Amino acid sequence: MAVEYKHQDYTTGKQILVFPDHYVGVAHTFNQNDAAAVTVDGRKIIKAGTIYPANDETAIGVVFSDMDVTDGDRNGTIIIHGFIKKTALPATPSANAIAALNMIKFLPLSAVEVALVATPLTIANGEAKDKTHSIVVGITGTTFRPEASTLTNWTITGEATTKVEVVSITVSPDGKFVTINTKNSAATTEGSVTVVPLAAATSTGDVPTTATTIVNVPAAG
Repeated sequence: MAVEYKHQDYTTGKQILVFPDHYVGVAHTFNQNDAAAVTVDGRKIIKAGTIYPANDETAIGVVFSDMDVTDGDRNGTIIIHGFIKKTALPATPSANAIAALNMIKFLPLSAVEVALVATPLTIANGEAKDKTHSIVVGITGTTFRPEASTLTNWTITGEATTKVEVVSITVSPDGKFVTINTKNSAATTEGSVTVVPLAAATSTGDVPTTATTIVNVPAAG
């Protein structure tokens, strides 16, 4: 009786690794009734790049290559450390799966969205010289470094127009917000003061794409 062997050449199959020579995998037996299997051309396949055993907080790794479990259990590999191509995966990794797979990086990395959070302060038109105010400005997507207290690490606009000058910035201990202190250089006039941090002011070097208004001076009534 002839014995039929099924041969799979993994060197020519789908490549999910960004760096094929840099990864750590562990051996795993994939069950014929594995819930991760999908039907492809009548065959039960656990696809390369499948977040295993599920695309959620239970994830332990990424399936290295296609596993055909139609005819029985198969021995294969689960990647637990490495750099994985997101575009080569059958499904986008969920946020919970990414958090669980803390030794795997999925590339390209998602763009970091950084934004300032502030409620603009309204200062009356004609308010007297030397009057001071404080505005709390939070940040999302990163945190402030101590260097955010240096005024030259910010782009500040509108001071000359409004006569409202930023005189100092204090960074909170946790870096989640700053307190921006202003002082009127003369009687205030109509306009707005906006701020945006430079790369040196944030812990990751990421900055907002647009400036945030911290002061509004309305037209004279």
